Amino acid sequence: MDIALLLEYTKDLRVLYVEDDDDLRNSTAELFENYFMHVDTAINGIEGLVEYKRYASSEEAYDLIISDINMPGLNGIDMSKEIKKSDPHIQILLITAHNEVEYLQSAIEIGVANFITKPIDMEKLNHAIYQICKSISDHKFVLKHVDTMEKLALRLEEQNSELQEKNAELEKTLRMLDTMVYKTKISSTKEENKIPEDAVDAMDLQIQQFINDDICELKELHTEIDVAVIAVINSNEEISTEEIAYISEGFSRYASTLAFYSFFSELAKAMSVFSITLKENPIPEDKEQVINTFMLLESFLFVLKKWNEDIEVANDGELNFLDASIINDMKTITMMWTLDNSEIEADEDEIEFF
Repeated sequence: MDIALLLEYTKDLRVLYVEDDDDLRNSTAELFENYFMHVDTAINGIEGLVEYKRYASSEEAYDLIISDINMPGLNGIDMSKEIKKSDPHIQILLITAHNEVEYLQSAIEIGVANFITKPIDMEKLNHAIYQICKSISDHKFVLKHVDTMEKLALRLEEQNSELQEKNAELEKTLRMLDTMVYKTKISSTKEENKIPEDAVDAMDLQIQQFINDDICELKELHTEIDVAVIAVINSNEEISTEEIAYISEGFSRYASTLAFYSFFSELAKAMSVFSITLKENPIPEDKEQVINTFMLLESFLFVLKKWNEDIEVANDGELNFLDASIINDMKTITMMWTLDNSEIEADEDEIEFF
């Protein structure tokens, strides 16, 4: 067993060692101090259970329990059973004499990680400790990753709420400005060209033009992008730059169509930036990050489809109803796509706002 590799998984762990034989407990505890960051001892199962509970809810909680089986007062099996009731995930290594094999079935049933027999063989001990401590390390890594993602999700939700409020105010202002501009233009045009008083409002004409000429094209673009996104989600292969470029080009064409209409100017700008961001930023190395981004993208496309359907029956007051939500969704996807997980891990202490 490579001791250097073993220490990589043991050096940061806290251990409780329970053994009723004084000489064996003292000598083995000294050995364990070479492996682990901190080692506490107890003389029997009763004291071991007390020691475990003393730190169970603190930052000094034990990562691993190593215990003899046959002890007075409370044996190692019963102590382990009580500890497992409090924390089903804690790892326990039992040390047993050859004549105590009847306990092993009970140990397996309560979820003990492993056991070794006396007299202790160092190679077997190292191997057992390596397997258990690697499992502990993997579990901590998963918990840390989940915690980081939860903090990130919370922060994104807070930012989305802030952006929605700001965009709602902005959309209201833009609608007022658009209305003022078009009323001014149509009034001016009527005077200069003597357009009949019952002529259709200029904005209504543009809306009708958009529905008649461009809505079908946007639906086709939406289908093309959606198919490409689903293909990435379902693929077992690494995503290619060509696939990203194809999706990016779809959103770029979508933005170009919207840009012809002043009442979609903000949406067109945001989608153009979104298209460029997807194409020009490197593909994340983390496969899970890529899949999460594309799951968000698929959800966003559902909202965009709903917008396409609603726009055909929209009136002036509902025309830009979903703009703020669409823009926010693109910003959220952009943040996920450009997220640097290595920076999050390096600066974890500085992201309390997550």
